[in-house]
Amino acid sequence: MTNGTLAMIACPILEDEMIYSILNDPEDKRIYLLKNKNTSTLVPKLEYHNIDYINIDEKDFFKGTVRIADDGYSIVIWMMDLGLHSDPKHLGDAIRDELARIDGIVDGVALYYGLCGNGLLGIIDWCKESLKTPVTIFKGSDGKICDDCICVPLGGSDNYLKLVRRYPGVMYLTPAMACSQDDFLSSQEMFQGIEMTGMTRDEYMKFMLDLADYKYALKIDTGMGDQEHFQEECERFVKRFDLQLKRLEPEWISTETADRIYSEAKSFLKD
Repeated sequence: MTNGTLAMIACPILEDEMIYSILNDPEDKRIYLLKNKNTSTLVPKLEYHNIDYINIDEKDFFKGTVRIADDGYSIVIWMMDLGLHSDPKHLGDAIRDELARIDGIVDGVALYYGLCGNGLLGIIDWCKESLKTPVTIFKGSDGKICDDCICVPLGGSDNYLKLVRRYPGVMYLTPAMACSQDDFLSSQEMFQGIEMTGMTRDEYMKFMLDLADYKYALKIDTGMGDQEHFQEECERFVKRFDLQLKRLEPEWISTETADRIYSEAKSFLKD
């Protein structure tokens, strides 16, 4: 039986993998959700899967006015702002600040992120040098940190490279990306300074896709997330940007990195 508190710090685009980990662990656990503005897509998924959770105000948690049970296994979910991706350096600085903030309050951290434009390059070495609390992140079987949210469902960087060679010049759509496409697009670094172009975001996106000769979007069905609306949201995306939709063959999909991050994170806690 696991004893201790695990923090899951997550980007909204990788919250489906976090829910997958919780659902596939049969061990009894208490789930605490730090209440902030970044939980809007997560809460309906928790409720859809009948995952019981306790809402805690984020400020109260860090003030210490709300107490986590000190017996048994507890998980604290802390969702980050998707908008951090608009600047990889800012994202890296912000995540380091938040990790330092939660250091010593929990017994282990699972960081549901990839390198994200190299904003988190060197993050695990930094954690080992700067924090008391052990931290893990999405990695392939070779130990390399996953590049981004597309690399994660492919099982690691090697398969990602193979995918890019197999399907060059396409937009990739996971369930979280397709079903949160407006927020996802708004968070991208490429849109900084867009007002100087005189274009809307969609016009600029279409211009960039045409410039790169992108003709397809690739549906990457992880089996996670909002399966009810995934197909229609993919269709909305391709219609929006005048692309054609292809479906990635199921044999490409893997839960290996999701299984690995959760297993390693739980190993930080006491049996």
